[in-house]
Amino acid sequence: MELLVASGIGLLTAVGLYLMLRLESFPVILGLTFLSYAVNLFLFAMGRLQVNLPPVISPDAKGYTDPL
Repeated sequence: MELLVASGIGLLTAVGLYLMLRLESFPVILGLTFLSYAVNLFLFAMGRLQVNLPPVISPDAKGYTDPL
């Protein structure tokens, strides 16, 4: 799973950078779009790649206190 997500992020980044280095304006816009997709996928993958687990801290964790 990690290899698939890392490959997807790398591919989106490579395509985005390639399109941004073109001289026309439309491929530059598409390149920015692909780069934004790569950044979003990277940020989502930073949490966890496991199913049905909280992204950062679980309420059951030792030392967890409810902020409210």
